[in-house]
Amino acid sequence: MPIQALLFDLDGTLLDREMSLVRFIADQHLRLIAPISNCPADVYQTLFIEWDQRGLVWKDRVYQQLVAHFQLDVSPEVLLDDYLTGFAKTSVLFPGTISLLESLSSSYRLGLITNGRSDLQRSVIEAHGLQHFFDPILISEEVGLSKPEPALFLRPVQAFGLEPEQVLFIGDHPLHDVAAAKAVA
Repeated sequence: MPIQALLFDLDGTLLDREMSLVRFIADQHLRLIAPISNCPADVYQTLFIEWDQRGLVWKDRVYQQLVAHFQLDVSPEVLLDDYLTGFAKTSVLFPGTISLLESLSSSYRLGLITNGRSDLQRSVIEAHGLQHFFDPILISEEVGLSKPEPALFLRPVQAFGLEPEQVLFIGDHPLHDVAAAKAVA
């Protein structure tokens, strides 16, 4: 059966999460950390990225560790709120993402499956105008399922009225994306 639809992951697939995070951390350090601390920007960034573990550790814990480690005179909640409201503004897509989606959308139905908080993921999607490319957009917090759960991958397949073999999933994580999508096919 020919491929009829494409499902995409967001972070690390369409969104250059590493570059986005580096840009955000530099901006946050400049605005909120440098004025109150002599904490070096490069060390702040290195520890943030290490403790974030590619997004597997939620930022409230990362900020608690950073505040304690550097003895910062700012609450983790303030830093987390800044992340939630500011990350999308500094986020970047991989080069050519929009033109690729424009091209693919003329031949395939496109869907998006992403783990994460709804408010953060929606703000990134909207900041880059991605919402008009995808139907459905499934965010783990909104649907009560997360990758690698097979039911999350089957939802858009069923919504498309297709068989799993007719839908290609494109993602970057070996377990949450690749192995999970293969398990459904």
